[in-house]
Amino acid sequence: MLLAQSCCLSCFTFAILFCGLFVGNHGMTVNTDTNASPFPWDKIRLPETVKPQHYDLLIHPNLTSLTFTGVVQILIEVEQDTRAIILHSKNLQISKAQLLGSRHPQDLQTSEFEAYEQIALFSDGFSFEKGNHVVHLEFSANLSDSFHGFYKGRYTTNSGEVRMLASTQFEATHARAAFPCFDEPAFKANFTIRVRRESRHISISNMPKLRTAELADGLLEDQFDTTVKMSTYLVAFIICDFQSISKTSQHGIEISVYTVPEKISQAEYALNTAVTLLDFYDDYFDIPYPLPKHGEFFNIIVLADLAAIPDFQSGAMENWGLSTYRESGLLFDPEKSSSSDKLGITKVIAHELAHQWFGNLVTMQWWNDLWLNEGFAKFMEYVSVNITHPELQVDDYFLEKCFTAMSVDSLTSSHPISTPVENPAEISEMFDDVSYRKGACILNMLRDFLTPEAFKAGIIHYLKSHSYQNTVNAHLWESLTNICTSDELDSGRLKHDGFCSKFRAKSPASKWFMEDSVDVRAIMDTWTLQEGFPLITVEVKGQEVTLKQERFLREANTSKTTNTSSFLWQVPLTYITSHSSAVQRFLLKSEKDVLYLPEKVDWIKFNVDLRGYYIVHYESRGWDALINQLQQNHSVFSSNDRASLIHDIFQLVSIEKVPLDKALNLSLYLSKESEIMPVTQGFNELVPFYKLMEKRNMEELENQLKVVIFKTLIDRQSWSDDGSVSERMLRNYLLLFACVRRYPSCISTATRLFQQWKESDAFAFALIGSFFGSLAQDQGSGLRSVQQALQKIQQNILWMDRNVPLLKAWLDRNSL
Repeated sequence: MLLAQSCCLSCFTFAILFCGLFVGNHGMTVNTDTNASPFPWDKIRLPETVKPQHYDLLIHPNLTSLTFTGVVQILIEVEQDTRAIILHSKNLQISKAQLLGSRHPQDLQTSEFEAYEQIALFSDGFSFEKGNHVVHLEFSANLSDSFHGFYKGRYTTNSGEVRMLASTQFEATHARAAFPCFDEPAFKANFTIRVRRESRHISISNMPKLRTAELADGLLEDQFDTTVKMSTYLVAFIICDFQSISKTSQHGIEISVYTVPEKISQAEYALNTAVTLLDFYDDYFDIPYPLPKHGEFFNIIVLADLAAIPDFQSGAMENWGLSTYRESGLLFDPEKSSSSDKLGITKVIAHELAHQWFGNLVTMQWWNDLWLNEGFAKFMEYVSVNITHPELQVDDYFLEKCFTAMSVDSLTSSHPISTPVENPAEISEMFDDVSYRKGACILNMLRDFLTPEAFKAGIIHYLKSHSYQNTVNAHLWESLTNICTSDELDSGRLKHDGFCSKFRAKSPASKWFMEDSVDVRAIMDTWTLQEGFPLITVEVKGQEVTLKQERFLREANTSKTTNTSSFLWQVPLTYITSHSSAVQRFLLKSEKDVLYLPEKVDWIKFNVDLRGYYIVHYESRGWDALINQLQQNHSVFSSNDRASLIHDIFQLVSIEKVPLDKALNLSLYLSKESEIMPVTQGFNELVPFYKLMEKRNMEELENQLKVVIFKTLIDRQSWSDDGSVSERMLRNYLLLFACVRRYPSCISTATRLFQQWKESDAFAFALIGSFFGSLAQDQGSGLRSVQQALQKIQQNILWMDRNVPLLKAWLDRNSL
């Protein structure tokens, strides 16, 4: 799932949760009988001894009264005798509860524990014996006013008519608000879904529609095929008046894109993109798209639907067979949408379709390992688009994801990628930059460490070994460690292809430590079970390179906030030197170590192409040598290396490891830069300075700084929409920056173009749309984001107070 940025967790929700947990310790139930027994379960996680096998679900929404009713029959397996069945239900009115048997249904009593969103099914003097049982529940509720659970939506037609729809968003803990269920990811089951509707609407769900039955009251009932075994948060159904376009992929998958009727012409790009990406994933994972179903009287149907929802809070959602999106994340108007829109739509479709394997086919055991879903989907988003849509140059943007993750992960309020969570509030906080972006970045580091071929073989083994099951971190590490020793699945093919023999001849171990075997789990546990990331300090003396690692923290006086000495990573270091562009490797396992070069060098650059998740500080004259090389010939370094040098040195300024003037000296080379990532990273580091100076009325200082660094770059730009996606986006950044900062030539040209556009109602529309095109938002993390924002504000204030005199002195020396 991609989430929109959220600023904070509702205080009201927090208060309810706190009060509920407090009362829960006293055994509260919703029974009004003062003699009622305490709720029979006191844990927030459900018992593991009762497991659902199949749900037969009927849903009937009323889009006039904005309510819904439903019936669910759940086949459960009871592993040991119990007096009560505990499952989830939230804001549902249960009108009937029965245990179905071979003779007569047995009525069941219900008790509700609102704080834990649980209900208990029981009958006095009765025990559910070990074996299979079917419980029958009838329920009703209002369609949700939020964007979670089963919620109401609306849109307005071009003629002004307001039309209603109902849609679902169940991740992470909201299926329980649509029907009583075992709403935890490990309780996978099959679902047979029926939807009642009016004839003016259609319904779509996870699986193909088998038939539509006409009911006596004029309603229609759509009956969908039974799903594969899956978690409740992946269930989806939509009742609407959407239209669709369809296409069949090379692998025989029927793909459809649904949207409101008046926007169906904007669905073609998404459809073609989904077809291309699903074919790619089918081949890459060596596993067919995993939603074929065999109906007794029907041909095999394999489908994948994508729906653009007018009212949708999340960025997108990977419901199995029916992924849902914001309209801006799926619809593309060739005449109005920008190049950044196309890039964003392609990436979000790639992300959600990757989830059909990572997250849906194989699902994390519990939400503490959410990153196994989201980190992989974010990582595969870049792998897939880089191959299927090379013109989008998606690799240019992966670094930014890692830099964003680092900005959050460098705070004391960060958390490990895999961290214990229990209640819904804690679970929602896991949907953040650490789970998504850091997860993707450490996977990219691991891929480089193992080699892309070994990494791909390992994840295929992981998916095939655990299909339709739940996993924890260790399962992934085992698959990546044992790809050539296992006798199962595709290892035989790998051996016959000669991969494993080549892998042993030039294994990752030989690249890092000849005497060691590769223990993927030992390495990766240091990256997933502790928060933060390392600062690698490098000092070169002759041919001897001394290496030291410590946790990178942005807070001042870090010794007062946390003990950084307790943090230790196994760091796969990569480096190049002034004498060799061949990538060299060294695995740093201890706090300090030494490596030896074959000859003396002028400079050494670590973290080649930002393949690792760490920051590097070059002591003595290390930074000076790199700055000198950038100024003489910056093309010696790759675009990614140049961007990472800019990023690292300014982060080091923030913790007073490097003086500001040295970072500004490095940034001077940007006047010769032409690649998007170094320039945008320069913006990311320098624009906050402009904003702070603007708020302090330092206009003269602000003008000096923009002229010194960016004038040449800005003057080279043309006011056109020509070139590659990266070139156009770079042009947008530079011209927008120039106009916002009141650069005279930019203001005059923008004013003239705007006037022409107003007069023609069409001139330069594509350019203006591209110029102000919004970039897709990702994910936030509830209450923690407030703390992070406060920390960053405090850091900015301290930084400005400390560095204004240095900035003035540097500008005096470098003014044109």
